[in-house]
Amino acid sequence: MQHRESSFAGVGGIPIVYDVWLPERRPRGVLVLCHGFGEHARRYDHVIERLGELDLAIYAPDHRGHGRSGGKRVHLKDWREFTDDLHQLFGIASTDWPGTDRFLLGHSMGGSIALTYALDHQQDLKALMLSGPAVDVTSGTPRVVVEIGKLVGRFLPGVPVESLDAKLVSRDPAVVAAYEEDPLVHHGKVPAGIARGMILAAEHLPERLPSLKVPLLLQHGRDDGLASVHGTELIAEYAGSEDLTVEIYENLFHEVFNEPENEEVLDDLVEWLRPRVRA
Repeated sequence: MQHRESSFAGVGGIPIVYDVWLPERRPRGVLVLCHGFGEHARRYDHVIERLGELDLAIYAPDHRGHGRSGGKRVHLKDWREFTDDLHQLFGIASTDWPGTDRFLLGHSMGGSIALTYALDHQQDLKALMLSGPAVDVTSGTPRVVVEIGKLVGRFLPGVPVESLDAKLVSRDPAVVAAYEEDPLVHHGKVPAGIARGMILAAEHLPERLPSLKVPLLLQHGRDDGLASVHGTELIAEYAGSEDLTVEIYENLFHEVFNEPENEEVLDDLVEWLRPRVRA
């Protein structure tokens, strides 16, 4: 696949860096990939390589405040900043390849971004794929603590509120070591602004998900200690999509694309998507 790096001015003029991967022939569709909290798009090169089998043009941004993109590190005032940036990127991709189908893949926080976007723009999407979506983010937390957290996130979005254990990313020590040593990965705590955004995005899912009709693939590790599998089960329960596939992988941790069994997971992703991509 051909590769290039580009950028655009996102919400508030923040530079958003994105990668484009193109097949050798005219693309049969456009797929946008949304990475998770604290990481960046280039951690998905191996996923993109497999998706390249389908002759898709793949656009993968570093979210604002992440990786190579601009903005204060992992800082967010409003969740719509993520989804509006994503909408702008889809516009760029559609200008590059007019008339092609649009696909959306999101992991973890990127899964929550992708799901929010799909609920608002599903008429523009051919299919939605979520990996370990971070939508069950308050289970076991007292309601008063959640409400206080939302207030802090609104007025003091940069306040660090929660640590993430890198060892829960994958059961593969090499993946964990690479994650910990990656200078483009944020290794600090989740700030209140992003935590608030994920909470608010998740709160309205039970009432909004029945309206979701786009073909939907859900993939999640049963032993995910960073984004509970109950979030995926909630999506599966409430989503209105008739074309719905749920893959729960026993024993796998959070990054199912980076687990020792990742070839099986990637096979499931590619083979689910294959018949939904126009010849």
